[in-house]
Amino acid sequence: MAESASYYRYWGKAKPEADGGPAYHLLPYHCLDVAAVASCWWEHSKSLRQQFTQSMQMEREEQAKTLILFFVALHDLGKLDIRFQAKAPHALINLQSDASLKNTGENYYHGPAGYGCFVHEYQSYGIEFGNEDAALDWLRQVAGHHGVIPDYAEFSNPAFVDESIIQRDQQARIDWISDLAELFQIDLNATLESVPPMLAGFCSVCDWIGSSEYFPYESTPNIPLNSYLESRRAQAEEALTAFGIFAQLKINKTLETLFPGYSPQGLQTLVEQLPLQQNLTLIEAPTGSGKTETALVYAAKMLHAGLAESIIFALPTQATANAMLDRLEKMADYLFKDGANVVLAHGKSSLQQSLQTIGRVTAQGQEEANQQAIHWLTASKKRAFLGQIGVCTIDQVLLSVLPVKHKFVRGFGIQKSLLIVDEVHAYDSYMYGLLGTVLKQQYQAGGSVLLLSATLPQKQREDLAANWNKSFVPETDVYPLITQIYRQKSLETFAITDRQQLPKSREVLLETWRLPELKFDEPSLQRIIDAAMQGAKVAVICNLVADAQLLVNRLVETAIDTQIPVDLFHSRYRFVDRQHLEDAVKKLYGKDNSKRAQGGRILVATQVIEQSLDLDFDWLITQLCPVDLLFQRMGRLHRHARPRHERPQNFRSSPSCVVIVPEQPLEYGYTGKYVYQNTRILWRTEQLISSPSVAFPQAYREWIGKVYQEQPWESEPASITEAADKYQREVDDNKRRIARLVTEYKVNPLPDDSDKATTLTRDGEMGLTVLPVIVEGGQRVTLEGELLDKNSKNYWELLSLHGVPVPSSWSGLLAGCLEEGVYFLAMRQEGEVWQTTINEQTVYYSMALGLWVEK
Repeated sequence: MAESASYYRYWGKAKPEADGGPAYHLLPYHCLDVAAVASCWWEHSKSLRQQFTQSMQMEREEQAKTLILFFVALHDLGKLDIRFQAKAPHALINLQSDASLKNTGENYYHGPAGYGCFVHEYQSYGIEFGNEDAALDWLRQVAGHHGVIPDYAEFSNPAFVDESIIQRDQQARIDWISDLAELFQIDLNATLESVPPMLAGFCSVCDWIGSSEYFPYESTPNIPLNSYLESRRAQAEEALTAFGIFAQLKINKTLETLFPGYSPQGLQTLVEQLPLQQNLTLIEAPTGSGKTETALVYAAKMLHAGLAESIIFALPTQATANAMLDRLEKMADYLFKDGANVVLAHGKSSLQQSLQTIGRVTAQGQEEANQQAIHWLTASKKRAFLGQIGVCTIDQVLLSVLPVKHKFVRGFGIQKSLLIVDEVHAYDSYMYGLLGTVLKQQYQAGGSVLLLSATLPQKQREDLAANWNKSFVPETDVYPLITQIYRQKSLETFAITDRQQLPKSREVLLETWRLPELKFDEPSLQRIIDAAMQGAKVAVICNLVADAQLLVNRLVETAIDTQIPVDLFHSRYRFVDRQHLEDAVKKLYGKDNSKRAQGGRILVATQVIEQSLDLDFDWLITQLCPVDLLFQRMGRLHRHARPRHERPQNFRSSPSCVVIVPEQPLEYGYTGKYVYQNTRILWRTEQLISSPSVAFPQAYREWIGKVYQEQPWESEPASITEAADKYQREVDDNKRRIARLVTEYKVNPLPDDSDKATTLTRDGEMGLTVLPVIVEGGQRVTLEGELLDKNSKNYWELLSLHGVPVPSSWSGLLAGCLEEGVYFLAMRQEGEVWQTTINEQTVYYSMALGLWVEK
């Protein structure tokens, strides 16, 4: 290896000005810092080694490792160019005094430029890889480490630069590739296999960590590459530990040790039978039957077996994700030594501390790795993918397969983890399509997925399995059931054979109220208040936030002389406010009788209480919704067995549910403005709830199977069949529309915090973020007066905590308020309410009611 190779005359990191230490960090050293991080991570993680080696179709892990390190060390190949070097003139003058500073390199981006060099100069590098296309694809993946993987190999020599400088740059690239091949013992004549799916994300995260302050600048040239690489192992170990990447497992991997005080029941008794290998697992069981604990115990076993490095838990909504955090934090203390980095999207975490070490200012500004890391990680929605346990909404997972910047980092975080997706029945057909793509990528990367659901129609079971390379899933009436599909296309099911462990039979009495547009009349309001006056905890679930806000005001007015408390809980609050409300709701209507509200009380809510919240009501009233979601709502009714005296006298026997249906049969025209657009599903659900009661668990298979069957019912009116066909055409049209948008955004990928990006994850639901602010002295502050400073490290954190999710249909109303993916509403305070007028409409916000528009 040459003692004074030309690449020692190039800087890789540079300070904007001198501060007493080295003013720059030589390029080969930075690249080896990143390689040291990759090497240490590889050696520490059995699951990463297995996944990379398997996806590369190699037999020996060491052979796979050297190839990974070789290309990771090439990630900044594009910095060996005068246009990049000119970005730090003080460093360039020291290293290449003969170089011209005329070319500033303002429009030079070293990632795609490095890929362009590699393609254009491929033959000059002495590379004879048997598969040239594969070699180019490998370099393309590491060249995309700043957010976008380049599609085109654009190459041009710098203008107004002496030919000798151009030749020097080219020779430096040739020498660098040659010496790295020698360092890592790469056979440049070997046949390269396909690029591993996780390479781009792995390289990016290693670059972020290798750019942190754990790696001091070194400007002394000619340190032998092997010596330097070995000398940085200690820093790499320390940095990986500080960033929460390394964590030691405790021996606990059973239900009793991970959840002290629990003993296996029902589905949980099957965990010990489940094979430990890469798989897709579908767990179908009733609400409240322990699916979550079953999944987490199995996940712990997979981590112990080295089949996953971390756990990602995805849920339908922010509220359900927040509710899951408490359970996971408690389990993490028993699973990991010295605690674990449990990260909630939209919430604070211990990872915030490690961000302080990335904040090094450099001469390259926003193009630099540490600046990219700060932006990415301080937006808490994203950093959930780099903890030992990440908790997020399903939207955050779906973004990994959409054309957004840094999608591969998100994808890497998912693929190295065991992905658990809860409440799978709650997703629409469009989201199922995206989830299918996530499953395919997880399969290709050698990862595993657990899908949890009360139950799924047979077609959805088949569609999900098809994404795991399995074409046939037998129909079955067995319930509860665990289905596992393995990489070899084999399938195995696991059912409860001990009758004592089967779910207890449960009957829910049914009653329907026919009301215009599902709106409450005075007699219905009085019945709700009368029940609360008898001491009942009553839940009223609306399908729209606006309906819930209107209803709570009417109930408060009607109950003004009764002293009956009426609470409101929905999704359209700032996250900081919703956390307080959620804590109060869980206490007032939760399991622990010592904390529950004394006497009668009414909770008006939306779908946010369908999933994951452990709530227990004496009586339930709900607007009509699809049968699977209706069952979820019923799961909050008499959820826990209680002594008779803990429930009011008229609510002690079989639980009772009222479903509000249209006043006139087949009157489903109102659904155009409602959440649920599939009128066939609503009509079929209404037919079944005309029964006097529903029996569980049988209804999970029987009713859901009937409602979601593809063939028309014999009794199905022609108008309903036509509406179903129309709905399917609209779904197909929307899929095509989204596909066109995705194609467009592939050319110019969206920032992943863009409102357009989040709108692509689900069909019109909660796609936008509104931030109520006050303007003081020309500066924006939160409603509490916290300054929103874009240069502050907690800026993105504040946006997450003080933002309000609203439907994408609000985009017209909010026109003109959008900045960097957030709609800022400058409001003024009037008592306990903030308000503003925008586009001739008044928008209000209060801690009690949330965000609403005056009608």
